[in-house]
Amino acid sequence: MPSLQETRSQLEATYRKRTPQSAALFAEAQKSLPGGDTRTSTTFTPHPTYMARGEGPILTDIDGNTLIDGLNNYTSLIHGNAFKPVLDAAQSQLALGTAFGAPNAAQVRLAALICERVKSVERVRFTNSGTEGTMMAVRAARAFTGREMIVKVDGGYHGTHDSVSGGAGIPQALMGLTVSVPFNDVTAMERVLEANRGKIAAVIVEPVMGSAGFVPSERGYLPAVRRLTETHGALLILDEVMTFRLDYGGAQAVYGVEPDLTAFAKIIGGGFPVGAFGGRAEIMELFNPAHAKINHAGTFNGNPVTMAAGFAAMEHLTREKIAHANAMGDAVRRGFVEVLEEQGIRGQVTGYGSFVGFHLTAQPVRDYTGVASVRPILREMLHLGLLNRGVLTSRSGVLNVSTVYTDALVAQVVSAFQDSLVEMKPAIQSECPDLAR
Repeated sequence: MPSLQETRSQLEATYRKRTPQSAALFAEAQKSLPGGDTRTSTTFTPHPTYMARGEGPILTDIDGNTLIDGLNNYTSLIHGNAFKPVLDAAQSQLALGTAFGAPNAAQVRLAALICERVKSVERVRFTNSGTEGTMMAVRAARAFTGREMIVKVDGGYHGTHDSVSGGAGIPQALMGLTVSVPFNDVTAMERVLEANRGKIAAVIVEPVMGSAGFVPSERGYLPAVRRLTETHGALLILDEVMTFRLDYGGAQAVYGVEPDLTAFAKIIGGGFPVGAFGGRAEIMELFNPAHAKINHAGTFNGNPVTMAAGFAAMEHLTREKIAHANAMGDAVRRGFVEVLEEQGIRGQVTGYGSFVGFHLTAQPVRDYTGVASVRPILREMLHLGLLNRGVLTSRSGVLNVSTVYTDALVAQVVSAFQDSLVEMKPAIQSECPDLAR
C-alpha cells in the first residue's frame, strides 16, 4: 500500500499539473512579498491558487480551472462572488467619490441596521478589519472596568493585535495580561476568573470557533460564561466577525446570550475591507468625540463605498436567505458524515448552519485540543484532493456555504470529498489504524 507521503506527493503532482501559471506567479511574487503573499491563511505548499474571477458560487483561477467557492473569502461573501445588488451599490457610490474627510449617510444606514438586528448593540463604530474591531472592544473593556487582564480560549482567533495573538514581537509583559482557557469548559473559566478576582476586564470568545475548525460552543456554555462575567464584574465580548451570518440577530440570538460588546466584520462590508464593534451605550460613550476618553480615528473608518456595499449585502440577507444557507451547510455536514461511514474512516464533522468543519481524527472535537489532534499531512492531503476536484476550502479543514448554493452544488462538494477520501484511503489504512473503522 502507498504511504501517506507517497499519496501526498501524488496529490501534489496532480495539483502542479493543473496550476502551472499559479506556480509561475507565486515564484514571481516571492521576489517582492515575503513568502509570496500577504495573507498567511491563503499560502500553502507547493503554491497557492491565484484567482482570476468569481461569479456566484464559482471561481476561475488564472489557469482556467473552475472551482466551487467553499471559502467565500473566509465567510465574508455571504451572497457569493460579484453579487449584483452589492456591485450596483458600490458602483453608484464610486461615481460619487471613494472617500471623504467627513461622515456619510451610508454609514448611518448600516449602523442603524446592525443596532436593529442585534439586541445587545445600542451603539456601534466602524473599523477596517475584524482585528481592529476586537482590538477596540478590548480597549473599551479595559477603559470601562479600569482593569487590564483579559481571558480568551485556546485556539480562539480574534485577529493579530498584541492582546489576543502570540509569536515574536509581542512584549512578555503584555502577553502576561492575557489568560487562555480551554473552550467549552465552564469549570476552567470559573477557576481563572476566581484566581484573578478583580483583575479581569473582559472575556472574549467566539460563539463558534472559526479559524480553529468551526467548533460550536455547547449549549449552556455561553450563558454560563455570561453569568460568570457578571459575578466577577468583567465584560463579555462576543467575537461575531464570522458568526454574524448564522442568524438574523447573530449567533448571540441562537445561543440566547447578550454580551456587553460585540465585534463584527466580514459580511457587513459586502466584500470590502471592514470591521466594527458595538454594545451597551454607556460603554460606547467612551468614544463620543464630545468628551472622548478613547480617541478612535481612522482614514477609512466608515468608508462610503464599503458602507454602501455592506448595507446592500445586509439588506438582502433576509431571514429566509439565512435559513437557506444554513440548510445548505446542514446538507454538506450530513453528506460528509455519510461518506466517512461509507468509507470506514473515523473523522469528526463540526460546524453550525453555513459552517462546515472536517477533521480526520478519532478524537472528539469540542475544543482546540481535538482540532490539533489531526495529523498535519492528512489536512494537506485532503485540501489538495479537494482542490484537484474543483472545490476550494481552507487548508485548516473548513468550508462555508453562501446564500447562492444549491442542492446540486452541495452534491458536487460531497462527491469531491468522497473521491478525495477514496484516493487517500489505502494510505490511511496503512499508516493510521486509529482512523480505520
